[in-house]
Amino acid sequence: MNKTLLINRINPNDLSKQKKKIFFLIGDMNLTQVEDKLIETLKDSDFLEIDDIVYKYNGVELSIDIQMIPVIVKLLSAKDLNIYSIHEIYDPEF
Repeated sequence: MNKTLLINRINPNDLSKQKKKIFFLIGDMNLTQVEDKLIETLKDSDFLEIDDIVYKYNGVELSIDIQMIPVIVKLLSAKDLNIYSIHEIYDPEF
């Protein structure tokens, strides 16, 4: 069975402040301590609103602008959370 994932390309030169749904695939999310650490880390950040965070079984979806991706990576890495991929959720524009 093929597992297809539709994603949008991330443009690192996008300087707009338009929020996009960016997904971070986090390793070991099946472990309670990792999930708790992720929740606590994002809750304590001073630049994310609670409405911008959606926790998934294998990571977290954040509504952020593209220029926030490196900031989030640094934040999660500083807490020893393993990031396996980052992509923008596919949202067809009509």
